[in-house]
Amino acid sequence: MDEAAARPDWIEVKHVQRVKRAKGNTDLYFRKGDYREGPLSSPDGTQALKDEVDAILKRLEATSRAVAKPKTGTLAGALNDYNRSADFITLARSTQNGYQDYIDELTDDCGDVLLADITRSWIMELRDAWAVRGYRAANMRLQLLKNALAPIIADDTDNRIKGDPFRSVENVRRPHDTPEGHPIWEDFEVEAAISAAITRKHPGLARAIALGRYGGFRKGTIITVPMRARVVGYNEDGLPERRINWITEKRKVLADRREDERLTAVLDATPNRAYTLAYNADGMAWTSRALGHAFDRLMNSLARAGKVRADMDQDGELFCPLTIHGLKHSRGVELAQSNASDAGIMAQLDHATTRAAAIYRRQAQRRVMSDHAQDQVDNVRELRKARETARRNASET
Repeated sequence: MDEAAARPDWIEVKHVQRVKRAKGNTDLYFRKGDYREGPLSSPDGTQALKDEVDAILKRLEATSRAVAKPKTGTLAGALNDYNRSADFITLARSTQNGYQDYIDELTDDCGDVLLADITRSWIMELRDAWAVRGYRAANMRLQLLKNALAPIIADDTDNRIKGDPFRSVENVRRPHDTPEGHPIWEDFEVEAAISAAITRKHPGLARAIALGRYGGFRKGTIITVPMRARVVGYNEDGLPERRINWITEKRKVLADRREDERLTAVLDATPNRAYTLAYNADGMAWTSRALGHAFDRLMNSLARAGKVRADMDQDGELFCPLTIHGLKHSRGVELAQSNASDAGIMAQLDHATTRAAAIYRRQAQRRVMSDHAQDQVDNVRELRKARETARRNASET
């Protein structure tokens, strides 16, 4: 600066923004990142200006430390502890990302609440406020809060939270008119989707659908399971068999399962073009977003052609309500219908608890009971037809 060159005692101060005014004077502002403060009162290039800026920097640093270290005994402190706990760190990355959004939201909304003020009625009021956003959003936030406070509730020597505030607090029920999130696929729909993908020269998409339906793989596994995971093993009789051996993307555990014959048929009928079992049109590994878009385009076109089930959106356009995750659900129901044990379902579908197995078992039972009821209706109709035929024959003779 010209002024700096004219003054040997000039001090260059960082984070100072100079704004020239119409009258010829210059105002000084503190600027760091998105934070702005001023105009500053000290003259430019002076020790006084440096002292003024240093005071602002110290104040910002103190504020940052206060935000970074929530007060002990508050909900923000408990959430911060959970954020660094082994329970949180060992979650799947996708679950961590989802939970982190809830942690940040809770810290902003309720971080100053004292642990001593967290009661059952407070939890219920919070749950009811969340319910406006939808039952799933409310239940996910409630589970996060329960996870974060569990160590404090379980500690008999820590009485900041009296009793268990979550006792008898039920999750928000799914509304009766809410459509099923991941409908079960019918066999003809799976076959139509795989056939259409191959016909349209998207063998990698056909493989993705087969991996979901016949392997029970979730989307994250479909896009990452490598070609080398498919190996030749040996059964109890010493005969060779196809197996898939890989590290699961969610729980990071070794999975080793025999390949379903229907999956084998699709994989053998399509070329290997990438280092992953499923691949995009360019022969590269799928990204989650790209697979979702390709899947939706295929299924919506099949729905408009009447080859799979269809629904109608608000604009009157037909679309397919089937999802990639629904393929995994379909595999789970199939396992339950085959009387697979809970442990078997968990091993096949990479679940850590029996909760999902119970859901698949209930869905399978509803289908079996429904089919049984229809069989009874069919039997009664056949019996009535037989009686009517016998009556007609008797009257003719």
